[in-house]
Parts: sequence; C-alpha cells; structure tokens
Amino acid sequence: MKINKPIHTWQLKFEGEWPTSVAFLGNGNRIAAGNRSGQIFVWDLPDAPPEPTDDEKDKKNEKDKSPPNQPPSRRLDGHTNGISHLRASADGKLLVSSSFDRTIRLWDVDAPASGKAEVVLDAKERTSKVRYKSGEEKDAILNAPGHMIETVAATHTLEGHKDWVASLALGSDEKRIISGDNSSLVIAWDVETRKEISRWSGHQWNGVVAAALSPDGQTALVSEYRYKRDDFDIPAAALKLWNVSDGKERLDLLKLQFPKLDVTASTYGSAQMWRKFVKGGLLAAEFSPDGKLIAVGQGGETDTGKVHLFDSESGKLLRTVSGHRYGVCDVKFSADSKYILSSGRDTMVRICQCADGKEIATLGKERGGQFKDWLHAIAISPDQKTAAAADIAGMIHVWQLQS
Repeated sequence: MKINKPIHTWQLKFEGEWPTSVAFLGNGNRIAAGNRSGQIFVWDLPDAPPEPTDDEKDKKNEKDKSPPNQPPSRRLDGHTNGISHLRASADGKLLVSSSFDRTIRLWDVDAPASGKAEVVLDAKERTSKVRYKSGEEKDAILNAPGHMIETVAATHTLEGHKDWVASLALGSDEKRIISGDNSSLVIAWDVETRKEISRWSGHQWNGVVAAALSPDGQTALVSEYRYKRDDFDIPAAALKLWNVSDGKERLDLLKLQFPKLDVTASTYGSAQMWRKFVKGGLLAAEFSPDGKLIAVGQGGETDTGKVHLFDSESGKLLRTVSGHRYGVCDVKFSADSKYILSSGRDTMVRICQCADGKEIATLGKERGGQFKDWLHAIAISPDQKTAAAADIAGMIHVWQLQS
C-alpha cells in the first residue's frame, strides 16, 4: 500500500437505516454496502468523478462542498433484518453477508437480474429542500421518481444460528467462513460445499462481537463481550484462538494479559481487572495477511478506543496503537501487513504503521460528539489504491489513497 495525500473522491448517499458494512468487489470502482434494514446495494463507479456543476463551482463556503454522488446499479434482495457484515472474494465474484435475520447469504453480484425496483436514497435531502416550499412544488420534490435498479437474489443461504449473526469472517484463501452470534455460538462453514465444518460456544452469558480467520483458514480469532447480565454480574470478556476444524481452544489471549483472571467469575470485581484493556468490548478483529499479527479494536462508548496488536503465534501483546475518541468500530490490515487502518466513532479513518504504531495519515474529519456519526465499517480495494467507509449519517465515503 502506498499513501500520498489521499483524496475524498466519492460520497455515495445511502439514507434510511444507517449503513453498517462495506466491501469492494474486485476493484476500486465497484462497491457493495449494507444497512440496518437489510438492504444491500452495489455501486459501479466511473473511472473518474464527474466535473462539478456550475452551482457547485459557485459555492463560496468550502464546508458546503462535498464529493459527488452516484446512484447504485443493483440491490441484493433477501435479508429481512440488519446487515452486520459484508465480506468479498478478491476477484469480486463472491459476496458474503451476515444478518440479524440469523442467516448468512452468498451472492453472485453478476448473476442475471431477478427484477427491477425504484429506490429513493435522498429522502432527507428532499425533506430539507421542501422546508420553505408549498403546494405543487413541495409535492413534486417529495414524489420525484427515484432510480431504477436491478434486483438480484442470493445463490445460497446458510442457516444454523438461532440468534443475531453479529460477526463474520472469510479466510483469505476463500475456502472457509466463520460466523458468530449473540448467544456466543460460532459456526465454521466450507465455502465450496456450503456445509458446516464445526461449531462451538463461548461463555453462555456473552455474545460474539468480532471474529477473524487466519490466512490459511485454520485458526479463528473470536472476541466475546456483554456489558452486564444484571445489576451485579458482568461476564468476563473473552479473546481466544480456536482450531476451525474441530472447534478446540488453542490460546486464551486475554488470560495471557491477566494471568490471575478467573474467566468463570462474573462480578464487578473481576471486571475491574480486564475492563481498561477491553473498554466497551473488543468489537473489531483481523489477522494480518502474512498471518503474523492480530489486531483488535476497543469499541463501545469509551473515552479513547485504541487498537491492540498481538503476535499471532505467542499471543504476546506487541503494542497498542491509534486512538479514536469514543471507540473503534472496525480494523483492516493493508495487503503487505505494514499498516493497520481503523475507523471509529470520531468519524475518522486512521492509518498507522504496524512496526512502530506511528500514525501516517487520516481520512475524514471529526464532525462532533460520539452520538453524531460513526464510521461503522471500512474496506480496502484489492489493488490497495482505494479505501471506503460506511458512515451512519447515511453515506459511503470513498478515498483514493494516492493523489
């Protein structure tokens, strides 16, 4: 990955329920994103953004200027509840989605369309425009036609969870998937056969909040967390490595950091030992492409969420990097394993060197307090030239990493 004065090239409108996930499909010009109502859209972007209109050129206030929008070309239909994650193969031919409807779905985004639909993705903007309008002019704006797009159905649906599927990972060899739900159940799947390989459960009071697969697909990293069970009990958070083939525990990373931690204890006293390290849950997790590092991000409503980097073999904590006010939402490694990208509730993407933790670039800008907007998820294009983020304000941001 090369980073040199990144440029904010696109700001794609995705209004309605907030966008939760984003993935590149084969290159930096094709993007999929999902939201909390179960919608998944695909955008096919031109090689270069359009030239600004005369009105846009005349804007005197720099804050009013924003990158261009482009309507989506396809909608992937099937999920009936929020999308938690999207994962794509390097060639963009396979897209995998997990959802609060308790399923995982596999998509061929190039499959023949199953139908057409009209979609409106600028409802908020329309409402703003008619604030001082009345009569026919107001109706014309609110009822203006949307965009006609193709609809596509999933090729396969994986069922086995009985609770919200909150975590998803696709191995870089693209042979295995793991999914984790709010009951702490993890299921490993074979991509080719669409069959279950193994399953295991963590603490009965926890939920799986993040999961990742090693590059060879043999090892799963699973993070568990639950704020509290009742007014007195807090189940111990967990961060463990598991064998995918048989669901056996390999290494307890949190226990390595706190040898005296009793993982069966569910009290405020026990929580004081690990809470500063975990914060509001280690809500984002990733293996580096070379398999040597593990990254987990401190999420939740916290003062400053950081990213812990571990040695994947020994479980040793190497360093803690980055820093998002109010918490981390997602983490991704560059393909060369030299950089860690993180997004957070501070509406920023931060890029740090793994070797020394130095922050070398930021994408976006802070737009206010933790309840204003978050960059909920990030993605890097396979060619490492483009990054994208799902913004709960109703946008998908796209940056070119080299000017």
